[in-house]
Amino acid sequence: MHHELTAVIDPAALAHNLRLLAARCRPNTRVCVALKADAYGHGLAQVAPILLQAGADHAAVATLAEAVDLRRIGWTRPILILGNVLAGLRDAERRERIAAIIDQNLTPTVTDAAVVAALGAAANAATHKIDIHIKLDTGMGRQGLIPAELPAIVEAVRAQPTLRMAGLYSHFATADLSAHDLAVHQLELFKRLMTELSDRLPTGVIRHMSNTAATLAWPDAQFDMVRPGVGLYGYAPSDALRQQHDLRPCLRLLSRVTLVKQLPAGHCVGYGQIFTTERATRLGIVPAGYADGLLRGLSNRAIVGTPAGDAPIIGRISMDQLAIDLTDLPAVNVGAEIVLIDDRHDRPNSVEQIAKKLNTIPYEVTCLLGSRVNRVVRPA
Repeated sequence: MHHELTAVIDPAALAHNLRLLAARCRPNTRVCVALKADAYGHGLAQVAPILLQAGADHAAVATLAEAVDLRRIGWTRPILILGNVLAGLRDAERRERIAAIIDQNLTPTVTDAAVVAALGAAANAATHKIDIHIKLDTGMGRQGLIPAELPAIVEAVRAQPTLRMAGLYSHFATADLSAHDLAVHQLELFKRLMTELSDRLPTGVIRHMSNTAATLAWPDAQFDMVRPGVGLYGYAPSDALRQQHDLRPCLRLLSRVTLVKQLPAGHCVGYGQIFTTERATRLGIVPAGYADGLLRGLSNRAIVGTPAGDAPIIGRISMDQLAIDLTDLPAVNVGAEIVLIDDRHDRPNSVEQIAKKLNTIPYEVTCLLGSRVNRVVRPA
C-alpha cells in the first residue's frame, strides 16, 4: 500500500550535478557528497547508489544512524559523520556507538579530548585503527574547536596510536552571500592554522571547507576535498550562482486528484474560512498536506500543475489534503496527475519558487518532505 504521493528522482540530473561540481575543482580534489537528512529529503536509499556509481569519493551525514543506514544500502567508500555524536553520553552508550563506528568502518568528527581518549581505548582493544576528522570553528560559531584549542586536540590524537588523523575541516557561514568579509576571514584563518600545524599533520590528511557555494565560486577554498550539498540536488544557494551554472533539479513531487465536486458561490473552502468562492467553483481535492511538506504558508498562494494547465491552491492546506480550483480546467478529473513540485527552475511550483513564497531556502522545502512520500528513481 502506497500513499498517493510520489517523489520521482531523476538519476541523470543527479549524476550531471555531481560531474558539474567536480569539474569546478582542481585536479585530484575529492568530492564528499552531503547525504544527511535523508539526502536532503530526496531519499537516501534512492540517491546514494546513483552518486556512488557516478563516482563520489566520500559521503557526509549528520548522525550515526544515518551512517549505519548508508552502509546497509551499500555505500562502500568513506563516510564522515559531521555531528558530534560521541559527546555528552553515558559510558555504556558511548561504547555502543564506538563499537558501531568500528564495525561499520565510519569516520567520526572529534572536538574534545575525552572523545579522543575513548576512541583510542576502544580501537586499541579491538586492534582496529579508526580514522577521525577534527572540526575547527573559524568563525561560524557553531560546532567545532576554537583555534586556540586545536593544537591540544591534534596532540591528543597523535598520542593515540590506534587513531589516524584523516581529515581536518571547517565550514563557511556566508560563502553564498554577496558580502564576503566573514568568508574571507574564515578562509584566511583556516589557511594560517594549516600552515602553523603543518609539521604536526600526518601525510595525506584531508583538508576541507567548501560547501556548494564555495565549490562553485571559491577555488582557493577547495583544498583536498569539497563537500557540496544542495548543489547535488540541482539547487543553487543563491540566484547569481543558479544563473551561472547548469544545476538541474532532480526531484518531481506528484499526486493525483481524488475528488472533484461542484461548490456554489459563497461557499467556504477549508479551515479558518480564509477562502470563500466568488463564483460556482469546480473543486479538486489532492491528498497532500503539511504532514507531507506542503506547508500552510502556501495556502491561497501556490499553484499545482495539471495535464490541462496550472490550478491555484485555494483555502487552507490541511494536514493531509489541499484543494485546487479546477473551474477553468474542465478536462481535469478524478485520477489526473498533479505536479506539486516541478523539476524545472522556471516553473511557479519549482523548489526555488516555493522557497521564495515561504521566505525560506530550497534546503528546507525538500527536507520537509514527509515519510508518507514514496521516493522512487525515474527509470533511465
